[in-house]
Amino acid sequence: MTRRGITLVELLITLAVFGLLGTALARLMISNSRYVSRQDTLLEARQTARAAMNVMIPELRMVSDGGLIAAAPDSVTVRVPYAFGVLCQGEYAILAPHDSIVMADADLDGIAYQTTGTTYTFDPTIGMIGTTTQTSPCDADSIRVMPAGARIVLTAPIGWSGRVFYFYQTVTYRFAASDALPGRWALWRQAGAVPEELLAPFDTAARFRFLVGSRLTPQTAVPTPLSNVRGLELRLVGASVQPAQGASQPTLFAVQPRVRFGNMLVP
Repeated sequence: MTRRGITLVELLITLAVFGLLGTALARLMISNSRYVSRQDTLLEARQTARAAMNVMIPELRMVSDGGLIAAAPDSVTVRVPYAFGVLCQGEYAILAPHDSIVMADADLDGIAYQTTGTTYTFDPTIGMIGTTTQTSPCDADSIRVMPAGARIVLTAPIGWSGRVFYFYQTVTYRFAASDALPGRWALWRQAGAVPEELLAPFDTAARFRFLVGSRLTPQTAVPTPLSNVRGLELRLVGASVQPAQGASQPTLFAVQPRVRFGNMLVP
């Protein structure tokens, strides 16, 4: 009985088939790896953008009339209220219930109080000495302490008994070069003397736009006067630290929330 072996043609065909299968499998693995890498970098960019949004929106919503004091496409400086109350006679006041942690961490830059129904006066020279048991300056005008509130003494008398006031800190948000990731863009926050790098990296397209008018129309140019600004559009373009596999540029993810200043007295 004669045994027939594999011919050269059959061997070549077999090698060709296995080669095609191997190439297809390699391409599938590379494609899957790149897809996973793109998803990972997209998630990283999205987390950066959304974290910035979660940090900025609560503070910016608190801004009142006259609270925006400087603005540019890459930075804004605002007076952020963190504790409200009612003025009594002289240097006394009633502080509304407040977050004690926020109160302790805030950098007190002054007091703002209503002088008319539509405007605030900002006084950076007045602060708080502490709480007091003195009741008569507030009781005389039937101003009572709310649960979890406090009677306080200010550093100087104001007048305007019965008017709303708040303590504020001055906060600057800006997009600028990162210290943590040299050559990349970061979001910085400054409240006090030392700026803090909050998040990085961002694309250089990250910026602020300004909402004006009753319809909150966004515009890129800084309005004049700043009192025309009713809120901000935050263009938060987060970026991945490294490009995804097979890409030459970092992955980007953009969110554009609009924040209306919440304590505006003029519609």
